[in-house]
Amino acid sequence: MAGQFEHLPLPKINIQLPRRSGGGGFGKKKRDDRETHGRQLLSQISGLTQSVKERKSSFRLDPKLIFKVKLAKDFNLSEDDLTKSGLTLLGREPVANKAIVVFASDEELTEFRSRMENYCGIKTEHKYDYLDAVEALVPLEPQDRLGRLLEIEPLQANEIAALDLELWHTGDRAEMQKYIDQIRQDLQKKSTASAVFKLTDFYLGDYLCVVRIKVNQELLDQLLNEFIVKEIDRRPKAAFETRADYNPSLSELPNVISPSNNCCGILVIDSGVRRGHPLLAPVIGETEVFPDAKREFIKGSADDEADHGTGVAAIAAYGDIEACINKRSFDPTAWIFSARVMNEHNEFDEDLLLENQLEEAILYFINEYPNCKVINISLGNAEQVYQEGRKQLRIAARIDELAYRYQHKNILFVIAAGNSYYYSHRDVRELFRADYPNYLLEPGARIIDPATSAIALTVGSLSLGRGSMTYPTDARRNAVAKISGYPSPFTRTGFGVDGMIKPDLVDFGGDFVLDGDRLAMDNDAAVSIVTFSQNYTSSLFKISSGTSFAAPRVANLGAQLFNKYLDASSNLIRALIAVSAELPREIPSPFQIGSKQSQKQKSAQLEKQLAVYGYGQANTQRAMYSADNYVVLLEDHLEIEVGSFDLFEIPALPSEFLQKKGKRLLSIALAFDPPTRHTRGDSYLGITMEYNFFKGVDRDSVISAYVDAEKAQKTKKTENYSELSVDKLKQKFGSGCVVNLSPGANRRKKGTLQRGRVEISSQATKYDQGSMYLVVSCNRKWVKVEEIPSQRYALVAAVSHSDGEVDLYSRLRNQVRQRLRV
Repeated sequence: MAGQFEHLPLPKINIQLPRRSGGGGFGKKKRDDRETHGRQLLSQISGLTQSVKERKSSFRLDPKLIFKVKLAKDFNLSEDDLTKSGLTLLGREPVANKAIVVFASDEELTEFRSRMENYCGIKTEHKYDYLDAVEALVPLEPQDRLGRLLEIEPLQANEIAALDLELWHTGDRAEMQKYIDQIRQDLQKKSTASAVFKLTDFYLGDYLCVVRIKVNQELLDQLLNEFIVKEIDRRPKAAFETRADYNPSLSELPNVISPSNNCCGILVIDSGVRRGHPLLAPVIGETEVFPDAKREFIKGSADDEADHGTGVAAIAAYGDIEACINKRSFDPTAWIFSARVMNEHNEFDEDLLLENQLEEAILYFINEYPNCKVINISLGNAEQVYQEGRKQLRIAARIDELAYRYQHKNILFVIAAGNSYYYSHRDVRELFRADYPNYLLEPGARIIDPATSAIALTVGSLSLGRGSMTYPTDARRNAVAKISGYPSPFTRTGFGVDGMIKPDLVDFGGDFVLDGDRLAMDNDAAVSIVTFSQNYTSSLFKISSGTSFAAPRVANLGAQLFNKYLDASSNLIRALIAVSAELPREIPSPFQIGSKQSQKQKSAQLEKQLAVYGYGQANTQRAMYSADNYVVLLEDHLEIEVGSFDLFEIPALPSEFLQKKGKRLLSIALAFDPPTRHTRGDSYLGITMEYNFFKGVDRDSVISAYVDAEKAQKTKKTENYSELSVDKLKQKFGSGCVVNLSPGANRRKKGTLQRGRVEISSQATKYDQGSMYLVVSCNRKWVKVEEIPSQRYALVAAVSHSDGEVDLYSRLRNQVRQRLRV
């Protein structure tokens, strides 16, 4: 970004608004054209079976009848129904949204054809209603088999590349071995003296069949047309090969200057830290053992004996350790305080409540050290997986209580989402690769206690996008996610209590390396996170993977923001981080939103994105500074009466912003810290907040619409003030006056951190025709207004253009100054 400027204030006016809430629902459609639709499907069945008979394989591979079943948007097919129809489920094809890939051992599709004839009325033996779910039967195309890395980096002319070829596993290992042998033989026959093609390695398991091949573009094209081929892709590139070599002696270490006395401190609640580490010692404020001064449970000192807290603390202090190594310079941006709460076996004291242990540690440090503003918790209870519809989990509830009780201290909690070993049993670990990333959305992969905390920032994990450095020619050994920004195969996902967006953010935490059926995630430097070693006398650095090491990256950013905004509330820090967050450039196809999808399909895909990524990966530069083409407007320490609304004005956007080609984004982030109660099944939050954004309207009309909502409520006996107000403005100014931010209000308002965003198209209107208005409202759930009459919050708006030449900052700054003077 060009330039680096201070963020701007956001003009505000307070208006009163009655309390309100919302609701809604929808029905399900049924297919009523079975005869016509069924006959179309029968024709498609004939086409599929005929294509198998006519197929001539240049690799002499048996053309198995493998095809794609596209599903209707309101339906699904169970695996049991497929089996009864003579089909075997091979996988779910996310690129086509609702589609599954199936295998038919009967090349005539006899049973499936018979059931379809009954379905459409040719026969009348059974109805087979479940076939309503089948939208179309289509063959797999070569593009369906092309891996993402090959899409990004196609083969060059005359290039012979080592590629990973995965075959559809039919469940018959002997049959799959024949395919492997046939590919090996055919590649040898196609080789010449000047172009050697071969199969160098393979892995055949119960669920996964992968071979390493060396081919050129011509052979790649042939293989992409083979029915049995699932995917062909490049091997991920290994990086940082010199990492293991950088282990300097103590005399060669760069000089580390301790942070200034008023620099923000981060409390790491973990297994302790190794105080003698030469790169960590200069940034340690104080370390202590909790809970027992007598050392009856934790018999040692505050030093890390489990080799976990030291690694977490290093990232909290420095951020990206790998970057520090590369530049041979370590410049800490935070003090580190350490509360050791586990013994050398990473166990908690069985005689004490962890809630009390945490509270004792937190209160000690925030009272003794006013600069201790960020608390990193990279631990959790793997047995306490949050289940949809359940009440809040215990430790998370205590953290929320502490955050509310001591909100005047402005403490930012950052918590790791937790690690999931979904296929933990050796016999099914191949599915970490074969079924990636579908299992991330399974109930067993949901976030754990205390990651469900409503007021904390919960952080999931991303892959660095690297392949295995160990035995790089071994087809058995490969990374699972293997593309930068793809979710780590161990990360846990949302949603949280009452459906709130969790995790809030993601950051780099590493990947799995699967060596056959063995996980080797912490033994491969390329896919792991670099941090400090507890045993620094033998090695200063270590490698590790886990959400534990993603969370302190966000904690470090929080500390940097507190250093910049000395009087900031924790709400402002959360809002700035959220508004800066972006989805990674590359995300797996099951989570992508396609332009040809229906609105309902897009909504479903957005839900998946939010469950895995939250609001995305934070950007330090964008959180801290505005630029010529990126402007942040903010307000902090706001106080709103329960049952009222606040009105904010965002200046009209300059015409150049809309006319210049590029990507235009407008984002709004709201953060608040309400009272909570985990015993309340109706609402965990005692106070909720939400916002709506309008363009092409005048200020008085907005105020009138919300004030009139009170009268409508009394008449209609409804509390849905927001919908009443929005409907009135739509009637007067047209539906285009409401800016539809994503995610929508119904999902956003469930949490205490709400980020909504809209991409402004070149055809958009009224963004440059007068001021726009942002309405923030506060609603009572179960608090008594006489006891808690108001709620504090922070609000941030950001406008950006991808073209760095767009002069957005100076123009908005001048308009903001004029409004503030008025």
